[in-house]
Parts: sequence; structure tokens; C-alpha cells
Amino acid sequence: MRKGHKKLAVIFLTAILLLAGYFLFFRKKPVSEKQTTIQGNDPAAQIQRKSQEAEKNNQSEEKPEEPAPKDEPAPEIPEKYLLQIPFYSQAPLSKWDAFHEDMCEEASVLNATLYLEGKKLTKDQFEAELQKMQNAEKKEIGEWKSTTVAEMKTLIDVYFGGAIKSKIIENPTASQIEAEIAAGHPVVVPLAGRDIGNPNFTPPGPVYHMLAIKGYDAQNFITNDVGTRKGESYTYKKEVIMKNIHDWNDKDIRLGAKKILILYK
Repeated sequence: MRKGHKKLAVIFLTAILLLAGYFLFFRKKPVSEKQTTIQGNDPAAQIQRKSQEAEKNNQSEEKPEEPAPKDEPAPEIPEKYLLQIPFYSQAPLSKWDAFHEDMCEEASVLNATLYLEGKKLTKDQFEAELQKMQNAEKKEIGEWKSTTVAEMKTLIDVYFGGAIKSKIIENPTASQIEAEIAAGHPVVVPLAGRDIGNPNFTPPGPVYHMLAIKGYDAQNFITNDVGTRKGESYTYKKEVIMKNIHDWNDKDIRLGAKKILILYK
């Protein structure tokens, strides 16, 4: 073979080998890899994938909603109510002397506490308790005539040794008194005694007076008015009681503060 022809044959053979190698290399690369790469770089596919992941995360984070708390209705009190408080006047043996005429505060408190303790006394026993209460007042308060609401609270704390509790409400409303009664709490009220119009009082009636409220209805407060032997379950119009609530004031009873005393266990 001529040298020229031999050289052409080598070039031709080399070209064939290069072409064969090129085709073999690209045929081995899988089409699926190319497709996967394209799919991974596709913006639409990325958006769809992120949307699916966000939805999955939201579902995992969602918690069942708890029901909203229901508003508790305000407690309603009965239209009428009556505590079964036993009655003893401030002169249980009908001896209306100077001592007994000033014992309305102590007698009202004692009526109320007997109800809370579930006790009943004979008239002689009630009289003895009034004497003991006066002695306690002299020792602890230094005064036993025309005692204030605060002084009566002090007497209760000392005399009953914590077995009976009490609280003072200033500027009370009729609704507050009713609510306390409905809760089983007797209410002791200081009053301008000559303004409440009880016809059973010996005229002109006491300047300062206390009684125990034990019940109510639509128009009235039902009381144990210890200032008369006819005072058991004596009724006063609510407006009469509310208008004339006055704590003791030695200058003018009508200037006395509006306070009441609540007793409870």
C-alpha cells in the first residue's frame, strides 16, 4: 500500500473509533436522571412541593378548638325568705327598767346567734345571757349603752370566741340585705327608733334602736323587734327600714352612718 493511502486509512480508523466512543458514552447516561434533574429545577414543581409541605405542617400544628366557657348566671334569690330565728324581747321577764331599756343591741345579736347555733333558751336563761353580755361589754368596750355596730362586732368576737362570725356592710342596699338573709345570715340593723313608726313602743319611743331582720317578701322586711313583747315577726316596709338605718351618733341619730351587721358561722 502506498504511504499516502496508509495515512488516510489511519485517520479514517481513528475517526470511526472517536464516533463510536461518543455514542457509547451518551447512550449509557439514563434518561430518567435527566428527567429527574429537570423536574427538580422546575419552578412549578417546587411551588407545588412547598405548598404540600406547608399544608402538612399546618395539619400537624392544628389543635381542636376548646369550647368557649359559658357565662355563669348571677345567683337568683327567692322572692321571699324567712329564717326561723327564735324570739326573745330585750326584757324577757317583762321588767322594763333602765337596764333592759338599753339592751336592744345585745338582745338582737343574741336572737340571731341562737338561730345560728340551733339553740333555744328559757326566758330566765336569756336574761342570764344578757347580764353576761353586759359584763363582757364593760370589760372589753367600756360602754354598754347605745353601742355602735363596730362595738357590737367586737362584743361578738370576744363573747362567742370565734364560734360566731360577723361583718359590717356600709351603705347597704335592700338587695344586699335580701341576699344575706337568703344565704342564711341574720342581719342586725341600727335605726333611728322614733322614725320607724312602731305603735307598740312606749311613746315617744327609743332614740336609738336595733333589731334583727330575719326575712323578707316583695314589700316588707320581717324582723324580730326586741323592743316590744309583740315584736316576733314584726314587719316593716322596706323603704322605712332603708331610710332610717343609722349607726349611733351622740349628736343627732339621723347623722349616724348607714351600716348593718351580718352574722354567720
